[in-house]
Amino acid sequence: MISKVKIIIVFIVLISSVFISNNLYAEEWISVDSTEEEKIWVDTSHWENRRVWVQDGYYRDVQKRQWIDTSHTVNQGYWKTEQYDVWVQSSTRTPYTAYRWVDTSHWERRYREVTAWVPVNLTIYVGTSSYGWGVYSFAQDQKRDCTILYRGNRYRAHKWVIDYRPSYGGRVYAVKYVCYAQESRVREYYNVWVSSGYYQSYTAYRTADTSHWETRTRRVWVDTSYVVSSGYWRHYTEKEWVDTSHYENQTVWVEDGFYSSPLHGEITIEKDPKYVFTRWHINGSGEQCSMDLKVAWTIDNTQLLTGEEEKEIVRIIIYEDLIRYKDKGIERVEMIDRSIQPSKQGSIETKTYFDYSGTEESLVHIFLYAQNGECAHIYFYNPINGYRSINLGSGGSDKDANIWLGGNNFGRIEF
Repeated sequence: MISKVKIIIVFIVLISSVFISNNLYAEEWISVDSTEEEKIWVDTSHWENRRVWVQDGYYRDVQKRQWIDTSHTVNQGYWKTEQYDVWVQSSTRTPYTAYRWVDTSHWERRYREVTAWVPVNLTIYVGTSSYGWGVYSFAQDQKRDCTILYRGNRYRAHKWVIDYRPSYGGRVYAVKYVCYAQESRVREYYNVWVSSGYYQSYTAYRTADTSHWETRTRRVWVDTSYVVSSGYWRHYTEKEWVDTSHYENQTVWVEDGFYSSPLHGEITIEKDPKYVFTRWHINGSGEQCSMDLKVAWTIDNTQLLTGEEEKEIVRIIIYEDLIRYKDKGIERVEMIDRSIQPSKQGSIETKTYFDYSGTEESLVHIFLYAQNGECAHIYFYNPINGYRSINLGSGGSDKDANIWLGGNNFGRIEF
């Protein structure tokens, strides 16, 4: 828990120094932290003579005695014959004639005559034939459905009527019934449950309990053993610790140090491409989009004090705090965190793929560490363009695209 708290505190301090510090030195789009107010701890721990507590002592012989118990048991006894009672469980079975009901109930299939409407396809013409109806069918008019009696049978039908007066005089009147159901007597089947059965005789058995006590004989061992108490004292010598701890002068390690000013020098940053997209985009070579970053440095040792060792870079840490859209928080994208061969002048390269898009406030942090713990902090804004983030500058279309799209690829700055 303590380590997590320390990490959070360091993170807050770094972010605060980026956004709050007023003493920034910048060339174009690259920035560095103030080199006048920060101090670096330089370790000067050493050996020195001090009075310390020394734990010491020796063992001495002490005479003691111990009781040795030689008590023992004398085993003896004899056998004897005795009687005892035991409960014997037994029973007898007696047959008798019993009766049980055999159920032969069942379903029977039956039918009855009922009146029902049966589907039918029948057309009846009144006052004309099918041919005559076809000639004047253009004048037909459907009436409501009805029930009719035809040749002794009842039908349900759609009724159509032609009542037409030609221009040359006269009148054409005809009726057509399209029958779709006929009333008929049909069989309706149904199931009836018929209860039936009979009594059947069989042989059953009654159980009678004949359990009883029986007297039996057995041989048992009668134990007459007893314990004899005895023993003696044993004299022996035991080691006992005598503490002779004391103070004395010794050479001990003393942790010490002081705060020193940070590094001085120059750094060059090359970024490709100028406008960085998430890995979900495809570049002109048909590959996932990424960012190539090259960092080169030169350390300035002209300001060293007399006798002070020249400073060299031994460790590099590079990462980006990617600020996601729609208040989804900060995504830490690690790029480099490694120790290198000490060098006053050198460079390092890395390729990074981004899973998420980031706003124009997203920052790439570069930390250069010297062998004595001194460091330089360089950073620059690096927005990551995505499907929904590109061309969303808060200042509108007249805002500098190099700011909100990250259109930078080369820069140099002193620290």
